[in-house]
Amino acid sequence: MKRTLPSLVALEVFEACARYASFTRAAEELGITQSAVSRQVAQLEDFLGIRLFERVRRRVLITSAGKSYAEKIRVILRQAERATEDITAAETGRVLHISSYATFASKWLAPRLHLFSKRHPDIAYQVTVLTHHRAFASPDSDVDVAIHYGEASWPNALLDLLMYEKIVPVCSPEYAALHRINEPADLERATCLHQSRADAWPDMLSSLGLQNISPLRGPKFDQYAMVIEAALTGLGVAAIPTFLIEKHLAAGELLQPFDVSVRSRHAYYLVYPEAKRNWKSIKAFRRWIVAQARQA
Repeated sequence: MKRTLPSLVALEVFEACARYASFTRAAEELGITQSAVSRQVAQLEDFLGIRLFERVRRRVLITSAGKSYAEKIRVILRQAERATEDITAAETGRVLHISSYATFASKWLAPRLHLFSKRHPDIAYQVTVLTHHRAFASPDSDVDVAIHYGEASWPNALLDLLMYEKIVPVCSPEYAALHRINEPADLERATCLHQSRADAWPDMLSSLGLQNISPLRGPKFDQYAMVIEAALTGLGVAAIPTFLIEKHLAAGELLQPFDVSVRSRHAYYLVYPEAKRNWKSIKAFRRWIVAQARQA
C-alpha cells in the first residue's frame, strides 16, 4: 500500500520554522534562501489543507494546529536521525555518547580517556552527566553507554561489572591536627561529612564497632565532588571512595587518619542497550573500560 506523506525536505523546513518562529532563521540554519523556505512551507500547507502559519506584517506566527504538528514531526525527525546514526555507527564504530555520574566522570573517567583516544583515535565520543536511570527507554535518547552505580539491573540493557568502591575516612591535615583525629575513637569529636547515598558512614562506624556515634550527624551533600571539596576546606571527616581522591591523597591535601576501609554495598556497571551490543565503538569502549577498572 502506497503511503501518502509530505516530502522530508518540507517537514525539515517546517520544523525549523516552527522552532525559530522565523523563516529567515530557518533559512540560515538550513543553508537555503528565504524564498525556498516560504515555498516549502506553502507546499506543505497545500498538501495538508491546513494553515500552519499566519503571516502578520513581517512576522510569521505559528497556528495551534501548526504547533501541535511541529511537536509530533520533531519527534519523528529525531527518530529518523537516530536510526541513521545507529546503522552508520554499527558499521563504522565512530559514534559514542557516554553518560556518567558527574563525580565519576571528572575524577576517574576523564583522567583516563586520553588512553582510550590513543588506542582508538578513530572513535569520537561525547560525555554527558547521567541524570536518570532510564537513559535508553526513550527512542530518541542520545545515550549509547552509561556508567551506573547500584544494583545489577537496568531495563532493556546489558551490564558489565566495573568495580566496587573501597571507602576510607579522610580529612585535611589541618583538620586532623586541630581536632586531634588519630584513631577511630577520635571520631566522637569530629564532624562527619555525608554524600546523599547514606550507607557509607553507617557501614564505616559499624566496622569500627563505634556504636555510640550517630551515623546520621553532620552535613549532607548531593554529590561526592561536594563532599571532597568540603573535606579539602577542613569542614570535617568524609567517608569517600579511594579512586575519587587518589590525587588529593598523593598530594597530601587529604589524609587518612587511621587505617580502615569498607566495601560499598553496590557497584559501578557499564550499561548499554542490547540492540547496540555489536557496535564497534561500544565493543571497543567496553573492552577498554573493563580493563581500566580491573587495574584501579
